[in-house]
Amino acid sequence: MPIPESKFNDWHGTGADKGSADARDKTRRALMSERSPLEQADEDYEVYLQGSYANTTHTRGSSDVDVVAKITSAWRSDLEELTDEEEERYNEDHDDADYDHRDFYDDVLTALRIKFGRSAVTPGNKAIKIDKETTSLLDVDVDVVACGEYRVYQTYPEGGDEDAEIDKGMHFMPQNGNDRVINFPTIHRENGREMHSNYKETVRIFKNARYYYNNHFDTLWTINAHSYGIECLIYNVPESILKRTSRSDRFDETLSYLDNTDFSTFDQVSEMESLFGDSNTQWSTDEADELITRLQEMWDDWYSKRKNAQLFH
Repeated sequence: MPIPESKFNDWHGTGADKGSADARDKTRRALMSERSPLEQADEDYEVYLQGSYANTTHTRGSSDVDVVAKITSAWRSDLEELTDEEEERYNEDHDDADYDHRDFYDDVLTALRIKFGRSAVTPGNKAIKIDKETTSLLDVDVDVVACGEYRVYQTYPEGGDEDAEIDKGMHFMPQNGNDRVINFPTIHRENGREMHSNYKETVRIFKNARYYYNNHFDTLWTINAHSYGIECLIYNVPESILKRTSRSDRFDETLSYLDNTDFSTFDQVSEMESLFGDSNTQWSTDEADELITRLQEMWDDWYSKRKNAQLFH
C-alpha cells in the first residue's frame, strides 16, 4: 500500500526559521560592522545566504546556516565564450588585483573572531565554521564561505564590463586539495523562483522522505543523497508533474519519471553545469539511482517494512 496523503502533509513544510534568521543577521553585522577588517579594507563585497535556507527548501532536518561572503571588486574570469578580439580588449582593460579573495578570506576570519570569539570560529575545508556551542550569540551553527567573484563572460563589447553579458558566481580553493570550487548560488536561487510554485515543496517532500526512510524503515540500506543533489534532481522534473495538486500523486509520478529518464540531460539549478559528472560540484548517478530505488521501495511497501507501527499513523 502506498504512502498516505496525510504523511505528505507532514513532509511538505519548511523547518524552523527564527534561529536561522537571527544567525544570518548576526553574521552579516559581524562582517559589515565598523570594526570589521572588511570595512577598513575599503573593497566591494556582498554577504548573503545560500543553500536550503536561501532557497526555501530547508526542512526540520536542516541544521547549519550557509552564508556567503564574496569580494566583488576582484574576480576570476572565464573568457572561453569571447572572440579573440573581445578577449584582447578584456585583457587590455584589466590588471591583477592588489587585494584578492585570499586576503579577503583572512579578513573574514578575523571579523568573525572579533564578534564570536576565537574559539568559536575555526577554518574548515570549504567554509569557516561558527560553533553555536562555543558562543552564546547563536542558536544554530553557521558556515561562512569566504570567496571571490567568478565571472563567465558571454560578450565583452567596447563599453567594457558595464555593457558586457556576464554570468556571475563564486569561487574558492578548499583548504585541502587543488580543485577550485565554482558555483552560482544567485542564479540557482533565481531559477528556483521561476519554477512552478510546487517545486520547492516537492524538494522538501523528497528531503523529508529521505530522512524518514533512513530513520524509520527496517532495512539494511541508507539513502546517502545530499540535499543539493535532490534539489537539482527535482528541478529537472517536468512542470506537468510538479503542478499536480495531490502530493502523493506528485511523489509517485516524480519517482516514475526519474526512474525512466536519461540523466545525461540534467542540469544543476543554475543551468551553468551538468548535474552529473566528475567535478567537485557534480553528483554521482549511483547515489541518485539509490535515492529513487529506496523511495520507490518505501512507496510500495509503506506498511510492510515499518520498524514501529506507531510511527506510521
